[in-house]
Amino acid sequence: MLNRLFSLLFRRGDGRHEAERARAEAERRDFHALNAVAPVKDALADTSPAASPAATGLEGEADAAVARSVICREAVLNREQRVAGYQFMLRKSTRDRIHGQSRRIHHVYNEVLVRNLIQYSIDTLLGHRLAFIDVLDSFLANPVIEQLPGRGIVLTVVPWDADAAADGLAGRAAELRKRGFSLALEDCFSGPHFDALATHADYFVVPTARHSPAEITRLADGLKARSASAVLVAKDLASFDDFQLCSKLGFACFQGPFVTSREDWTGHQVGPQTLRVYDLLNRLRRDAATAELADILKQDAVLSYRLLRYINSAASGLRQPITSIEHALVIIGRDQMYRWLTLLLFGSPQASPYAAALLENALVRGRLMELVGKERLPQGERDGLFVVGLFSLLDLVLQVPLADALKPLHLPEAFSGALLRNAGPYSPFLELAIACESFDQEQIRAASDRCGTDLTTVNACHFAALAWAQQIQL
Repeated sequence: MLNRLFSLLFRRGDGRHEAERARAEAERRDFHALNAVAPVKDALADTSPAASPAATGLEGEADAAVARSVICREAVLNREQRVAGYQFMLRKSTRDRIHGQSRRIHHVYNEVLVRNLIQYSIDTLLGHRLAFIDVLDSFLANPVIEQLPGRGIVLTVVPWDADAAADGLAGRAAELRKRGFSLALEDCFSGPHFDALATHADYFVVPTARHSPAEITRLADGLKARSASAVLVAKDLASFDDFQLCSKLGFACFQGPFVTSREDWTGHQVGPQTLRVYDLLNRLRRDAATAELADILKQDAVLSYRLLRYINSAASGLRQPITSIEHALVIIGRDQMYRWLTLLLFGSPQASPYAAALLENALVRGRLMELVGKERLPQGERDGLFVVGLFSLLDLVLQVPLADALKPLHLPEAFSGALLRNAGPYSPFLELAIACESFDQEQIRAASDRCGTDLTTVNACHFAALAWAQQIQL
């Protein structure tokens, strides 16, 4: 009897140990998988789960490996529906893979993300924009955060245990705010964690998809009562109706797929002012005489004024002001004129309320395609890449089916093939630009291969395009 009992006890003990070993081994595998994508430096080597040998000796490889991590972005809009900033994250598949893993794995993820942003000079990239970065509460103590510029950086603090005591967090939060950082709290608005950090929070982030309209209303009222100065951020908005509801409730920042969601626009037509711009674009493609183009422009006082304002802007660097349309056309050149008119479509009276945000997105697409294709397509085809990137969002801007929006433009087959049929020489580059917004790892990798480039180049071009797009003024 005793022998059988001992046998059973030892068997159970062995089972528990086996389960623990299995969990530890699974954790190690997850750590190594993430570490293979973006190894950590010595600052986090001692935090890996029983994986010190794997996390050490990687300093020489770390920077190159981090550069291979694809950074995702999602626009954060203000009340005027313009881009106020971006949330940055590693590719969604990496983020999802670590969900539910240990604190150490989350620390690795946080450090890789932060170091990527440091590497790409996030302060230069942002300008006056904000960068929202999710970090685990215990990661606030990591000194790597202090390598970020501070100003414009919003650290969204994610609690490891919302009900646990938050000793020390308040002091570190106050210190980071003195360095210029802003802090945000997301969807954890009660308990010791919230009580410790609420007075230091500059933003409260509400994931609207997790709550009913009534719950969102109660949350908004309660958060405004708790802090009159904190900004409310509505996240995961799916539609314009969601945006309007949250705007009425006092939210000031808005994030989610509502900006690029497509609707059934069957029967919608391109407006007359847009058709006037189309006419000029078609004449430019037909190589019409300068006098002919000038005559068309003179029939539209607004277009003429905007062209002269553009050509005489400080960025043009002209010594003498240009006062004639003909002279302006000669100075700007035909290729630049085509680009300028294309950008004007995003400011037409027919344009979507989100036209400014869509323009920035389209500029990033076009510039990213152009940069990636710089060494891979002949010089004469590079402008086509940029224009295809811009036109890829034209249906959202004009709220007209894309085929109908493009039909009056009489585009070359290479353009329409990429935009309507995912075919032709521009198609892989458009696919890559869209993939960088979709957070799909396999799609990004496949599109990169089709373009004949690597993820390091894609990341560098993506950040360069984002910085460039913010400098463009109509």
